[in-house]
Amino acid sequence: MLDYDVVVVGGGPAGCMAARYAAKGGASTLIVEEDAEIGEPVQCAGLISKRALEESEIRTSRSFINCEIKGAVLHSPSYELMLESPDQGAFAMRRAAFDKELANEAEKEGAEIFLEGKVKRVQKRDEDKRLTITTATANGEEKIRGTVVIGADGVKSIVAKMAGLTVTKSTLNCAQIEGEYETEEAFAEIFLGKRIAPGFFAWAIPLGAENHARIGLCIDKRCSSQPNPLLFLKRNLVEHPIIAKRYKGTSSRFTAGRIPIPVGTGWRGHNTVKADKEGGIILVGDAAAQVKPITGGGVYYGMKCGKIAGEIAAKACLTGEMELLGEYERRWWKEIGKEIAFGLKVHKLRCVMSDKDFDTLLHTLSRGDLLRQIRRMGDMDYPAGALRELVKNPRLIRLMARDILKYLYTKQR
Repeated sequence: MLDYDVVVVGGGPAGCMAARYAAKGGASTLIVEEDAEIGEPVQCAGLISKRALEESEIRTSRSFINCEIKGAVLHSPSYELMLESPDQGAFAMRRAAFDKELANEAEKEGAEIFLEGKVKRVQKRDEDKRLTITTATANGEEKIRGTVVIGADGVKSIVAKMAGLTVTKSTLNCAQIEGEYETEEAFAEIFLGKRIAPGFFAWAIPLGAENHARIGLCIDKRCSSQPNPLLFLKRNLVEHPIIAKRYKGTSSRFTAGRIPIPVGTGWRGHNTVKADKEGGIILVGDAAAQVKPITGGGVYYGMKCGKIAGEIAAKACLTGEMELLGEYERRWWKEIGKEIAFGLKVHKLRCVMSDKDFDTLLHTLSRGDLLRQIRRMGDMDYPAGALRELVKNPRLIRLMARDILKYLYTKQR
């Protein structure tokens, strides 16, 4: 039986960062990844901020970057709005290569990686107070023992299920292709509308190569006529007045995935830790629903929380003080909890907006003073600050009054 202080289930950005910091803290650490290689299959739009790139602490290579994104063009059914962000910026990246770099950094700190190990159970055995992780491998079952298990195994987390921790009850369903597409230079495009992507938005992200982009969308099936995002993607590629015109009919890669919608609005209701005197389980990344409800991004939050998880898990193992694990939940919520809570309100409001509302919103935001405010305060990692200021604007209060009433009615149901 393999034996470690910290066992991280899942080799994505959150898991690799948690393992790196656990090993850095002196704990014997293992990453258990169910797939044959880190980073595959890809289930991500592959867009990260400059801040997220710094958070990754990857200094030796930037080969995973496709190109720099200098802003976004927002499209409602009848209007468009260009948002330049020369100081903020973002990067289109090859997500699989990025994940591999993070795994390499974790290995440099002393973490080990166990591939093709699908976790089936996480439980305590009678003869040992510590946790035993049972994995299915090509050669049968492998049992791994650990004091602290970090669940970084995504939106369908088996670790969360085994621990009885519920952090999400609904998801955004996503679909994306890569293909020939007339891009807007170094600008991402965002498409709003209930017919286009109900409950969320569609996108086109340039990849640096001429006329090549990722084209995709997410939907919230709770406010959609169809639960399958691929149906909306196919229709956009054929019928959308902008997407269909720019798309050249070829695709090289299809990806699909889900994004968790957090269930809690406060850290006491968003439980990501289960511990006793002998050991414990903590969740991180998508397994903990640590995502931005407004944009769906989770890489930055996952890495940030992964560092906290790894550091605290190592300290708990080395001191034997498992009550330290509770500090993880307080620390990560202090970092990003208010963003998640506010983002949930914005997302629910977005779900009740009509196409006419999106048109009016973009038309109103295009006025000089509001547009300058967005450009000054906009932040893709912490969008709540700018949005809180915008909703104080009298024009937007009048604009959104009807939708706020719909939101409040929906909230009471």
